[in-house]
Amino acid sequence: MRTTADQLSGVLDHWKSGTGPLYQQLADAIVSLAEAGSLEHGARLPSERALAVQLHLSRNTVTAAYQRLRDQGWLEASPGSAPRLGMRSRGVSALTAQDRFSRILVGQQEPLVALNTASPPPAPAVSEALSRPEEFLGAIAAVGNGYAALGDRDLTLAVTDHLRALGIAARPDEVVITSGAQQALWLAVTALASASTPVALEAITYPGVFDAIQAAGSRPLALPMSDTGLDVEGAAKLLRAAQPDLAYVTTFNNPTGTALRDGDAVRLLEAAAAAETTVIDDRIIGDLALDGSRPRPFAALGTRASVVTIGGLSKVFWGGLRIGWLHTNATLAAQLRHRRAAMDLGSPALFQRLGARLLREHFEETLAWRIETLRESLGVAREAITEAGLDWEYVEPAGGPSLWVRLPGMSAERFAERAERAGVPVVAGSAFSVVPGSGSDRFRLPIYLPPEQIRLGIKVLAERAA
Repeated sequence: MRTTADQLSGVLDHWKSGTGPLYQQLADAIVSLAEAGSLEHGARLPSERALAVQLHLSRNTVTAAYQRLRDQGWLEASPGSAPRLGMRSRGVSALTAQDRFSRILVGQQEPLVALNTASPPPAPAVSEALSRPEEFLGAIAAVGNGYAALGDRDLTLAVTDHLRALGIAARPDEVVITSGAQQALWLAVTALASASTPVALEAITYPGVFDAIQAAGSRPLALPMSDTGLDVEGAAKLLRAAQPDLAYVTTFNNPTGTALRDGDAVRLLEAAAAAETTVIDDRIIGDLALDGSRPRPFAALGTRASVVTIGGLSKVFWGGLRIGWLHTNATLAAQLRHRRAAMDLGSPALFQRLGARLLREHFEETLAWRIETLRESLGVAREAITEAGLDWEYVEPAGGPSLWVRLPGMSAERFAERAERAGVPVVAGSAFSVVPGSGSDRFRLPIYLPPEQIRLGIKVLAERAA
């Protein structure tokens, strides 16, 4: 039987071909064994001295590797006993898809400041439409049986025109109207993913995708990222090597706010085309360009890649406006349209008609208003973090409604626990991480809330959680 040291020796040979300090490579080797199931939760690892001798490494290297693993939550150790693999070694299954998604939802009791959800309050156009729907629509609001299970015709045409304005040569029969972008994502993933290959996705990503991957019987494959966004060269190589059926990519990453610019997107799409991988382009926050530069949709970039485009109204107009869509080829669209109707008979016809009018007549003005409010709240968040003397670290987001905050020397899970007790829940980085441990010192800070709520939330976190 191979010992733990024997297993580590083989994996370490692979990591030595990479970059980074040797202690980091050793730590990564242990993590890779845990993720592959070769080392199970609770497995006893050799002492620092014993492992150093067996691997012909300095004891300082092993000590540093073990410390890194303890900091990331992979190892548990008691004085006088050998370290064991901790809870994080259960891998992705340690945090179920439902656990991940539940963390970004507000419960039945509203907290003092809900910083765990990145959904916006209603824009002025929405408040106006809901206060006088018949006047807004210019017609009786309640007509027929209230269903539009296959998608309201006016809304389908409005979405088609919206996609064409973005540069996508869309036709109405290629558009599927959904109950929000989350349903669009679930429909696309479960239709296109298979159990035989993984779904490639950014190493830090939106938690709502994990449930869809699990429902498809597939598994996630992390595309490498850095603090500046997707490592396009590394991601392209991985797509060519793994040849997954499906890759899920976001325009502005949720939650980091980094952007995938047009040139990099083309390189990624060319790799996907070579691997015969369909790409889901999630543009649900793709219009929220805080730096003024809105990347083009993948389907408008003129590559050979097969692209499914997902969008919706909730991130610009209101979280409660559950109107989404996806664009794909007409054959798949027809299948998904009827599958979606069988699930819930569609969003209420009234909301679909309101959505059509909002999209046609109020999108650009509402988008400009929403971006301005996000910039204002972002500025307040910066000020509040500085005024509280917090050592939080973050990269300015290019777009989207969040800051991806690093907590130096602190566990984000413990921080999130204290934050919830203080009435200001946040989501720890583990909910967004494909690779266990990679978000252990991060949390998402949404900036959708009004400035006074942002300031209060950060004040409470500084006093009772940090």
